[in-house]
Amino acid sequence: MKNQESIIHVNMLGGFSISMGDRTIVDQNNQAKKPWSLLEYLITFRGRDIPVEELIDLFWKDEASNNPAGALKTLMFRVRKLLEPLEYPTQELVFQNRKAYGWTKDLITICDTDQFEGLCIQSEAPDLTGDARLSICLEAFALYKGNFLPKSEWESWVVPIHTYYHSLYQKLIQKTLLLLEERKDFPTIIDVCQQAIAIDPYSEDAHYYLIYSLYQSGNQLMAMEHYHHVTDMFYNEFAITPSIRFKDLYKLISDKKHGITMDLSTIQEILSEGGMNSGAFCCEPSVFRDIYQLETRAIERTGDSIFLCLLTISNLKGELLKPAVQTRAMDELGDSIRKSLRRGDIFSRYSVSQYLMLLPTATYENGEMVLKRIIQNFKKEYSRKDLSITYSLQSIIPN
Repeated sequence: MKNQESIIHVNMLGGFSISMGDRTIVDQNNQAKKPWSLLEYLITFRGRDIPVEELIDLFWKDEASNNPAGALKTLMFRVRKLLEPLEYPTQELVFQNRKAYGWTKDLITICDTDQFEGLCIQSEAPDLTGDARLSICLEAFALYKGNFLPKSEWESWVVPIHTYYHSLYQKLIQKTLLLLEERKDFPTIIDVCQQAIAIDPYSEDAHYYLIYSLYQSGNQLMAMEHYHHVTDMFYNEFAITPSIRFKDLYKLISDKKHGITMDLSTIQEILSEGGMNSGAFCCEPSVFRDIYQLETRAIERTGDSIFLCLLTISNLKGELLKPAVQTRAMDELGDSIRKSLRRGDIFSRYSVSQYLMLLPTATYENGEMVLKRIIQNFKKEYSRKDLSITYSLQSIIPN
């Protein structure tokens, strides 16, 4: 019954499955977690005989057992039951050798992890042409269906291996995107980025290249929408503002000049806000800085008074709030600012806990009154006793 030519295919990236011919077993429902975990361990370290003591220490280290050796035998019996649908002698797939167990060395076992690692190493060869390197990178990319053994990702032995393969994957993505960018193959970049984001939603590189490639492909609206989605996501999840390169990217994609037009009506349509909400104008910090510099130049000539104002949210000790509270509070404060200011006023989120505003007003007292009104409107919508809002304002001094 034993077939020396049989080949076992094992997938560990993005899930766990074993195939022989047209027969496959898959850990679909995560039931019987410990037998699956033991099977994963045996295959991962299939090149050696694994001592009984090592397996007992791994699976019963934190559990009290009067007979751990007997418990291991029972668990190994359950592992072999998992393998029965492959229709191959399970005693030969998982062998016992004196005081050790192991995965078969008689049959060829092909693992997607080995293939992926091999292609990543191959892609670094110095004598490759650009096209050959890109072809290898795309082949490796297609193999990485997800992180290493995702259902066991918190197992102590899985963590360092997951980290290793994920590190290879991140380097692969960077290399692949650079090679595609050299060829200006923006449709493929979009496809690669979307697949990468599905695996790692917080990959800044993938989001950056996706936005850039959407813009270069003529999908400016989609690029802007994804930019705002990404910046909101990083605000909400990590309470961080966009990086400098993301702000520079925003300047690029928000520039709506395409080609040459002599029609002023078309230009006005491009320059207009479109369906923007009523209320004050909220802009990116880089845009706010540009407007501030323009206003500074203007008051050199007019002598008008304009105040720069700062609103800060904190707890009662003056410290940052918890991320979830911080996100909700800043959203509510931004909404209060927009509704409280005039349509011609501008404001911007300056940091994770602060907003900046420009108020064209005649006196310090009028500016202070506006800020107090914003805080009052905020507290009507979002009243918490554990947070504090402080403000400061200063007249802009011409250069």
